This record gives sequence, C-alpha cells and structure tokens, in this order.
Amino acid sequence: MKINSLTFLYLFLPAALIIFNLTPQKFKKISLFAVSFAFIALSQPENFLLILADAVFLFMLSKIMYKKRENPKTKKAIFVFALVCNAAVIIVSSVSNQIYGRFAPFAAMVVSFTAIGYFVDLYKNETEPIDSFFDFAVFLAFFGKLFRGPLLRAKDLKFLPNYNKFSLSETGNGLYYIIRGLAKYVVLALPLVQLHEKLLASNSEEISVFGVWLDMFVFAMMLFFDLSGFCDMARGLGRCFGLDLPQNFYFPFQSPSVSDFLDRFNMTVTGFFRHYVYDVLRNDKNSRPQFIVNTVLICMLCGTWFGIEMNFILWGLYIAAFIIIEELFLGRFLEKLPHFFARAYTFAVTMFSMVIFSNSETGFIFDSFKAMFGINAPMTTDGIVYIISQNVFLLLAGSFFMLSAFSMLIHYLYKKKPALYSAVAVLESAFLLVLITAELL
Repeated sequence: MKINSLTFLYLFLPAALIIFNLTPQKFKKISLFAVSFAFIALSQPENFLLILADAVFLFMLSKIMYKKRENPKTKKAIFVFALVCNAAVIIVSSVSNQIYGRFAPFAAMVVSFTAIGYFVDLYKNETEPIDSFFDFAVFLAFFGKLFRGPLLRAKDLKFLPNYNKFSLSETGNGLYYIIRGLAKYVVLALPLVQLHEKLLASNSEEISVFGVWLDMFVFAMMLFFDLSGFCDMARGLGRCFGLDLPQNFYFPFQSPSVSDFLDRFNMTVTGFFRHYVYDVLRNDKNSRPQFIVNTVLICMLCGTWFGIEMNFILWGLYIAAFIIIEELFLGRFLEKLPHFFARAYTFAVTMFSMVIFSNSETGFIFDSFKAMFGINAPMTTDGIVYIISQNVFLLLAGSFFMLSAFSMLIHYLYKKKPALYSAVAVLESAFLLVLITAELL
C-alpha cells in the first residue's frame, strides 16, 4: 500500500481516523503510534522491524545518555555512538535510493536525520528528553512525514490544543490539505514526469534552445509538485491526528534571490542544517571566509538530502556560489531592482540549476548549458512543437499552480470570508477527489 493510492485514501485513512477518534483520551498517543506503524507494516513490510527496532534502540539510548548527563565522558561516548549509528543508516539509505532510482529521502533516512537532531539537542541541553516511548516513536516515524518530510526537531513536535477530542474543523482542514497534496502529486507531478521523459528523449535526438528550457521548466514543476504535494499531505495527516507540522515549501520559484529560494525550498531541511552545522561553525567574528565555507557546506548538505550523488552535490555548490555572490556583491543591487526583475533573475538561475539536479551525466549537463545559451543548437524542433501542442493544458495548469495567486486567494477567503472559504474548499476537494480517483483507477 502506498500513501498515494486509492487503498490508502478510501480504506486505510478512514479506518485509521475511526480507530484514532474512538480511542479513549489516555490512549490517544498509543493509538497514533499503532496507526503509524501499521501503515509502515503495510507500505514497507521489509523495513517495518528495522524502523521499530531502531525507534526502541534510540529511545533507550537517549534515556541512558540523559541519565549519564553528570558524567561528561560517558555522555559524549553515547552521543558519538548514536551519531555514528544514524549516519550509517543515512549512508545505506542513500545508496539504496541510488540503486533503486529514487531521488528523495525515504523512511529510515528521515527517521535517522530526525534522531540526529534530537540527540544533538539533548546533548547540548537544548531540549527536554521525550519521556514517553510512544511520543518518541511518533516524533521519529509519524507515517505522514516518512516520504518527503517535513524534517522535525524536538521543538517542532506540537500537539494541537484539541488533540484529545475530535474536531470536525481540524479534521476537515486536514482532509483538505491531504486531497490538495495528493492532487499535486497525482494530477500534476505524475503527468509532468511523463512529459519530462518525452522532452528528454526529443532533446537526446536533436537538442534545441527551447527544448532544453522547456524541459528544465517541466522538471522544476515536477519536482515542486512532487515534494510539496507529499509535504502538504503530511501536514494534513498531522492535523487529522492532532499534530501541528511545520510548512516545508513556500513557492520557491517566485523568490527574489537565490538565498531566498533556499529559504523557501525544503524549508525544514535547510533550517535543520543551518542550526546543526552553520550555527555550530559560526563564531563571533563572522568573517567572509567563514561565511563562504559555511554556505558551501550547508548547500552541499541540502543537496545530499536527495542522495549522495555527484549531481546533487554539484547542485548544492551551484546554489552556494550564487548565494555567496549575492551576499558579497549583488545584495544591494537586487534589493533596488523591481520585484519582477529580481524574480526573473532568480527564476533563470534556478532553471539552470535544474540541469545539474536532473542529470548525472556530465557531458549532457554541458550540452544542455550550451543549448540554453543557443550555442550549436536550433531555437526549436518539430518534435518539441508537437509535444507542446499535446500538453498545453498540463503546462498552463502547472504554471498557474506553481505560482502563489490561487493560494493567496484561498488564504484571503479563509481570513475574510470564512463561509465562502468553506464552500469553495468543499467544492474544490470534491472536484479534486474525482480527478484523483480517475487518475488512480
């Protein structure tokens, strides 16, 4: 069973909500733990025992480390051991992703990153220990966040005020997020994957300026709807089960600078690495060389979140280069530019970055860069024109929903016209549910 399947949407989710909401108050957290690990058992049976054993092991290790807090040597030894164990899981998961062709973190990898953050906070006395194993297991492996995040710190584990009681409003909002997120993935991301493959095949036969630019734009849309779709589902599932999960994407391709792009793209992951790496390495002098080194390191780590492959590392270096240039030279100039031109600059830079992100072959990356500048490549080809003519609606829909206009309208209705918002949300959800069902049948 996959989280983007009809089995999940029409069978598992309703059953899980009924079980959770009928559970007595004092057993709610046990119920949430059971629901999460039942999902893992059904969706990833090969990883179920590993993740469960990992949660038990890490919980016991954290309790021992906290008990030994008055013994610095023992505490440090346990801390280092925990970091090594989780780092090993991350490396193995990344290699597995590479073997199976996945470009996003998956289950055990998300659990291990979350655990590393928790052990660091606990070691530095920046958080209180999580006393309940069930709370700890949900913190590590809540089923909604196992696919793309968001990546939580201990301080981000927030239960809603009405956690112990059924709330029609919160459940309705949660279902709305779930349906919108699933629609992003099923209705937009999956067709864009097919379109990207067609464009890639056409460009491999005869590369063209417009063909490469269009392919990178399609890939960027595909990446955005895939990642943000799953993260929207995670937030929606969190609300349905009493958790308040943080936002992870905020229209990154509308950013006025590359630095802002990184802040909006995979926000919890960027914040995670900034807190645990950048802030640790930073000193009071805050020199330019230190800023450059720290920025490069953070961006490379943000790249390796998707896998330990050269193209992801190069993508991180590319993004770091522009952030450094902006900080040292372009910052004031970009602030004075009209917003449209600043966004156009960032859009162009990020589209170039998609060439690196989407390709592992160095030769093809250079050929694509040359073609984007019109070097040894025609403006377009008959194949590209035909592909566009067959996918006009998909391209228009993807372009529109990648921008914030629709989201801003919905937010305005939510704040100013709550009754109208509720009606629009119901109609939108019903329409999207029909589209999702039709696509998945």
